[in-house]
Parts: sequence; C-alpha cells; structure tokens
Amino acid sequence: MYPLTPVKVYAHQALRDNPDAMTRMRRFLASMKYAETAVDWYAHEEAIRVSQELAAWTPDYSYANWKHCQPVVFTNFAITGTLGEDPVFKAKPEGVPLFNLPHVLGYLPHFTLHHSKEKDAESGMVCWPSNFLASADGCSHGCVYCGTGRSGKALVIALNIQEYLQKAIRKVIEDNPWQKCFLMMGGADLATLEPEYGLYEDYLNLLGEYPDRYGYFHTNGDNVDWVKDLTRRDRVMAVWSLASNEAGAILEPCAPSASSRIDAMARLNELGVPVRVKLKPVLPIRGWQESYAGTIEELLRKAKPETLGFTSLIWMDYERLTKTFDVSQLDPTFVEAAREAQESMKGKTHGPFPHEKRAELYRFLAREARKYDAKLPLFISTETTEMWDDLAAELGQDPSRFFCGCNPVQGPGPHFVPSELNRSNYANNKEVRAAARAAV
Repeated sequence: MYPLTPVKVYAHQALRDNPDAMTRMRRFLASMKYAETAVDWYAHEEAIRVSQELAAWTPDYSYANWKHCQPVVFTNFAITGTLGEDPVFKAKPEGVPLFNLPHVLGYLPHFTLHHSKEKDAESGMVCWPSNFLASADGCSHGCVYCGTGRSGKALVIALNIQEYLQKAIRKVIEDNPWQKCFLMMGGADLATLEPEYGLYEDYLNLLGEYPDRYGYFHTNGDNVDWVKDLTRRDRVMAVWSLASNEAGAILEPCAPSASSRIDAMARLNELGVPVRVKLKPVLPIRGWQESYAGTIEELLRKAKPETLGFTSLIWMDYERLTKTFDVSQLDPTFVEAAREAQESMKGKTHGPFPHEKRAELYRFLAREARKYDAKLPLFISTETTEMWDDLAAELGQDPSRFFCGCNPVQGPGPHFVPSELNRSNYANNKEVRAAARAAV
C-alpha cells in the first residue's frame, strides 16, 4: 500500500469483537508504522468528538505528500439501521464544524446508482447506468478537482469486510442481474490500500461464485503489484485516470506521475489483467498538445489498454476555474473561451469550456491515438449527447453501445456480457430532449 503517515488513527470500538477486522487493522498499522497502543478507540457515542477533531485537521502543504498525513479512521460498516434513526447523528450539534460524521458512524452506502436514465437526461451526460460499491471514503491523493482529494480531511475505512460482502454486496449482486461488472470505489482509491486491506481478494472471490460477474478498481496510482497474488485475478479489471506528466503536476498533487502509472499498467498487461484508460480530466495547459501527445505515445508504446477515453476538465464554472488554477499556466485561448462563455455555461455540468473548445481537445487526442493504434476503441467519458453527435464517426463507436472504462456490461477483451441492459443512455437523452422541445 501507499506509505501513509497519519497524524492520528481512530478505531470504532465495535471492531474489537471482530477478529478478521482486527487482523486487517493490524496489517494497516504495521505498514503505517503506527503503534496499536496509540490508536484512539472511540465508542459509537463518541463519533461526534472524532468528527470534530477531523474537521480541525489542517494539511501541511509544504510537505510533498501532505495527503499521506491525513488522519485515518477505521470504522464498522453499519449493515442494519439508518443514519436518520441513529441517536448520535440526531444529537449532532448545530454550528459546530464536523467532518464526515455519517461515515465515522459507519453509514457508508452499500451501493449508489450512478448515471440513471433520469440523471443523465437532466445533465446531458452520455453514460451507462451502474451501481457503484464503496467500503471506504477519502483519498491519499490531493487532486484539485476532487472533493475527497484536495478538501478531504480523513481516510475512513470500514473493516468488517466479510460481513459487508456477505450481507450487503451479495444482495446487490443478486438483486441486479443486469449488471455484470461492478466498480468498487466510492470516494477512495482502494488500490492504494492493498494488499493490507485485503478487500479485493474477498470481493473477487465473491464475484467468482457467479458465472459472469467482474470487478473493477479505479485508480490514479501505481500500486498494483498486489494483483499478482489474487486468487481470482480472472475477475478483476483495472481502470486508470491519467493526466500528462506536466498537467498532473498541477492537477494531482500527491499522485504518481503519468509515466509511473503507465509502467504499472504494463505490469498488469504482463499478468493478463485488462487495463482501460481515461485521460480525465484533460487540462489545457500551455503546450497541452505536445504534453498530451507525449503521454499518448508513451502509453501506447509501453502498455496495451483495451480502451482509451477522453474528458476535458468539467464540473466547474469560470469563477471556480480562476480560483482553482493559476490561469497563466493554461492555454490562453481556452481561458478566453471560458471567460466569454461564462454566462451561457453557468450551471452547466460541462463548464467551464464551451463545446467547441472541448471538441478541439478530443479531436487532437483521437488523432494522436490513431497514430499508434487504428483499432483501439476510443470514447468520450461523461460527455454530452451533442458531443457524441459531433465526434462518433471520428471515434469509431456507436454512442448507444460503446466500449468505455467502467461499463456495467463490458467484460474483459473487451466484450459485452449478455444482459438485458444493452444500450447506454444516449438514445434516451435524445428522446427526452426532443420531447422537451416539442412541449415548448
């Protein structure tokens, strides 16, 4: 796992009665060189105190890997009960800074439906509906575009994994026979916590009980050597977010370089593990063409991704762009386009850059990829229906049924695993927009 050096470690008292959870915690503590006698054990009723202390943590940005120092909380996954009924949560004080009290109490969601037809129609995104799983929250990277990255104040990890998988995740698998591939992520980069966590060994063994189920891990890191020891390595697929080396230095503090991630992908290729890559988010720095061209060349020379996708920096408006980045480091044509479009892009999920500038990025990246691989499936991730209309021919995929990074029915190869779900939300988006126009 990553060489974490937490300023403090907390643990929920309920874990003491779970031998398997204690074994996992001791592996973590040994890796972090943190004495078990120094752990702050908290009763369920003390969760508010812990949440207050987490909220008070201030990172030391002068330290290169400052996010590795954030507090770690080992919690007990709440399999039964609800947050709203919990007396501790109902008694939380008003006007007092708290950080992630629900998760400190153990209320991580068993699963979350992402990209429902309704949500994608509302946002304009083209994706596939999928249930995402989660057993931890918080990340050891400080990515400026991510809430759990830059502004997160703790890494919260549930340790009663056997109970979580057998009582919660098995039900999710069996209640959703249409979903063949499950992304275990939440707000954490779980690959960075292995093999000490031991989550993926047990998770993939569970998926291996079913004839056609697979599990993804999604990472910005380079910690993959644990994969070689998995019992059911045949059921795992790896998805990467990747920036260029130069853009990553701005976007992703505390994360490994693009080159280090690409080397990790190549190691998984040697093990026969499927690798998928998303250049996401693409930050148009000064000289972005040369920077990203170099990354694509290195990627396709060293590794063999099954798919390659692109997403511009999105999910922010012009004001946030100027507060988040030193815009003098960015391509001035993109900054000016964002400034001119700020009113029309306000409240849009795909701001700050207008459609034409994002399309410029994607066309360039696709041309670069095609220099090295004429058949590699290319896609745009979480982009708009209109963007797919413009670029589908150049990308070479049908927006209604395309290979991507973490598709819920896309097995190794890639190949589509037979399922009642056989289309993305593209057509539904078109129908909903047409109906809205007709109603005006």
